[in-house]
Amino acid sequence: MNPTVRAWIDGNEADALRVWLTAGNASALPEAEKAEWARYAAAKGRASALQALAECCHGLDLSPDEEGRTLLHAAAQSGNAETMAFALRILGFSAAEGDKRGVTPLELAARHSPEALEALETLSGVRLRDCYRNPILRGFHPDPSIVRVGEDFYLVNSSFVYLPALPISLSRDLIHWETVGHVFTDTETARLTGLPGGFGYWAPDISYDGRRFWIVATLRLNVPPFRTQMITSAPAPEGPWSPPRFLDVDGIDPSIFTDDDGRRYLVVNPGARIAELSEDGELLSGPRMIYYGSNRRKSEGPHLLKKDGWYYLFQAEGGTGSGHMVTCARSKRLDGPYESCPWNPILTQRNPDGYIRRAGHGKPVRLPDGRWALPYLCGRSVEGMTLMGRETALDPLEWTPDGWPLVNRLRGPSCLQARPLPAMPVGSTQDPWICPRETPDRFAETQGQLILIQGGRSLSSLSGAHLLLHRQTESAVSQSASVDVSGMEAGGIAGLAGYYDERSYYLFGVRKTSQGGELVLREQTGGECRDTVLSVLEKPDAVLETVGKGLTRVLRCRDAAFETEISIRYLTDEGLKPGKRFTGAALGLAAEGQGTARFSDYREVMTDERDG
Repeated sequence: MNPTVRAWIDGNEADALRVWLTAGNASALPEAEKAEWARYAAAKGRASALQALAECCHGLDLSPDEEGRTLLHAAAQSGNAETMAFALRILGFSAAEGDKRGVTPLELAARHSPEALEALETLSGVRLRDCYRNPILRGFHPDPSIVRVGEDFYLVNSSFVYLPALPISLSRDLIHWETVGHVFTDTETARLTGLPGGFGYWAPDISYDGRRFWIVATLRLNVPPFRTQMITSAPAPEGPWSPPRFLDVDGIDPSIFTDDDGRRYLVVNPGARIAELSEDGELLSGPRMIYYGSNRRKSEGPHLLKKDGWYYLFQAEGGTGSGHMVTCARSKRLDGPYESCPWNPILTQRNPDGYIRRAGHGKPVRLPDGRWALPYLCGRSVEGMTLMGRETALDPLEWTPDGWPLVNRLRGPSCLQARPLPAMPVGSTQDPWICPRETPDRFAETQGQLILIQGGRSLSSLSGAHLLLHRQTESAVSQSASVDVSGMEAGGIAGLAGYYDERSYYLFGVRKTSQGGELVLREQTGGECRDTVLSVLEKPDAVLETVGKGLTRVLRCRDAAFETEISIRYLTDEGLKPGKRFTGAALGLAAEGQGTARFSDYREVMTDERDG
């Protein structure tokens, strides 16, 4: 940096800086250098110098830096109220805009001092303590569908091949959620045995007809008919759910719409097709298309809503990757013709470096006071990849005077947002154990601090793999447990697992041998399985630990004084191709082979890395 310019900025000598810049020096300098000066002035809290640069450097590049941070981020780090005011009110930056890790200027001001936070809150009109962070359901919770009954909100997500299947969550403030039930809690009824990861139950929808709750979902198979629609009902979200009926309708992402006359319809893609249903969920007609889509690319997730005499059709379009979006169309008649919203897409991530990505697949919900919100699918960026899978986020939905919906005022998905309702925690947010294709109670038992797992087939198996898993909810994680395989036959292995699907996992464990045991790392990446013996153990037990940050894991064994680091890129959505990579990373315990593995003192911690 030019030492003279630096001195003027350090001294906040705006007049000298302005004279020098207007003498022709500004136009002769590289844009990157002038942008560096602006960031430096903001970070130093030199409001007058920053204003001089903005006024005298024509075409000054105000784009975010390599970390995705704006000049308001830099000003917030300085804690200077005048600099924050200029960046916020004159340069137009948002106090709630996240960088590449989702950190906002409000959070940076809070780190600086209580006074800096109070100043930025006053300037922006946004109070950090009244906000929530997206996603609201963390770890893979894709394809959200929501219904409000009185003061209670119920939400259901895709579960693919995991059991228990189709989790139902309860909230009273749309931010704090508790799992209160599952549609499928037994292996036989769920019909998931033999299905590859990413198949199974897709994109469920939950609705309420005044007497019963209804859930429909696609069961994605790997043999004909490939896609069939499952429908079930219950008197309460906790169940019991009626025996499932499987409708012979091709397509994915079904939902149920009930019109004012009480007639009920199944809505399913491609585009939006409707088929009339009887009162107990039987098909009364074949599906007919009412609208293909506004974007006309991968039109999925159709949801119908009737409001003020209009039929509103919300769709997920553009594919479930970086181009994902929510669009809307409307008609005065159920059968159409439908008119595309002039503001489409009403939700998408336009910033390729945004922290909240892959935003789409939403179903609106009306709040008790008449306002609206949209839960939707998203994915957080971890080193440019999607480690926690597709999650559930929430943003406000408002209606224009001429009756069109806008999500978050078309700003895209938010990292930080004002809380829609007073905070009302409903209970524990800890997910139950899950397992691919089998219910955990068939092979695992908990006795206080002791967990017993019967050995199962290879973790690559499409049936009989025995894992106890939790969804990974944050990018920084740690696990530890004492692992004892003395109750297993020789060759049996048990330990700490990081799991995406049967093609993507690691098992860091103890394998029983005739002489005692050995420390082993097994990694499955696509079609390749690698077993590495890390150390020989005197006994068939050890205390193991894994510590993860981002896309690396450090593996430790206290007994063998062993430590190594591995990459876990294969646990991300983008980590391997081909295959249907629709879930997300999970971590927990696993056992392969004959006999019973004993795990004691299991500890698991997941923390938000953004504060690091």
